Amino acid sequence: MPKAKTSNALNKKTFREIRYDEKRNAIIKSAVKAFGKKGFHATTIEEITDELKLTKGSLYYYFATKEDLLYEAHVLSLKKVIESIDEVSKTQNPPDVKIKMAIVEHLEVLSDEFEGAFMLQHEFYLPKGSLDQVLAMRKHYEKSFVKIIEEGIKTKVFRVKNAKLSAFIILGAINWFLRWYSSSKSWSIAEIADTYVDLLCNGLLTNRESE
Repeated sequence: MPKAKTSNALNKKTFREIRYDEKRNAIIKSAVKAFGKKGFHATTIEEITDELKLTKGSLYYYFATKEDLLYEAHVLSLKKVIESIDEVSKTQNPPDVKIKMAIVEHLEVLSDEFEGAFMLQHEFYLPKGSLDQVLAMRKHYEKSFVKIIEEGIKTKVFRVKNAKLSAFIILGAINWFLRWYSSSKSWSIAEIADTYVDLLCNGLLTNRESE
């Protein structure tokens, strides 16, 4: 019991650490919006700090370069989708329910945290070390997605034959959402998620088995 208390004490963040993380995440989100509107290279540090009413010096306290910001934006989004799919994978739900949950969670993360920020997909602006880490996180997420589809194939819930190819097609369709989504559109994220799930899981054709 004493060890558990010590462990909890060590894991508990101080108020200063919490505030630091909150400010850091706010800067990342501001940068992401700016990158999405103007592009990575065209965005200035001033445009990122203006929204948060920060000085350039304050921003450099948290991040040394724009590349650091882009890297952390990737990491922040990837952590969220990895956490969500790991939780989905732990459930006892059948694979068709899991894949639907994973699609909805993915869309909700992108729409809530990174509206219109399609620059998140442009990892080629990152230096090699950062790029390697981002690609490793992405591979972890992709593998989790593939495992759900493999489970569906094994249990004969899914009729597809190639789990990896199917996962890449689904993820490609989901990530393209960042290219056109805007909260000002007439569709809610719930409507968009429902349409994605219906189209990707059920297809366009009506059931013709009875014909």
